[in-house]
Amino acid sequence: MAKPARYRHAAHVSWRRVDAEAVILNVDTSEYYSLDKVAADIWERLGRGKSLAATVSEVAALYGERSERVEKDAHAFLADLLDERLLEAVSL
Repeated sequence: MAKPARYRHAAHVSWRRVDAEAVILNVDTSEYYSLDKVAADIWERLGRGKSLAATVSEVAALYGERSERVEKDAHAFLADLLDERLLEAVSL
């Protein structure tokens, strides 16, 4: 089954930007996560409903990286966010 094209931050998640980084709190488990600048940019874009492809394109351009590298890292990061239930799939 293909992954949905869009995601949003889970309802049980609270997060803030702290300088260029992001801090995420899962209020159900009291676990918190710290994201570096690039991960925070990916997190924010995916949570606003941007597709993974659009997010990869924007982040690659923003940091001057090859899309292939950003895509590989973003896919792995997305899998982690879904496993930790920090992002939810949005039905289109």
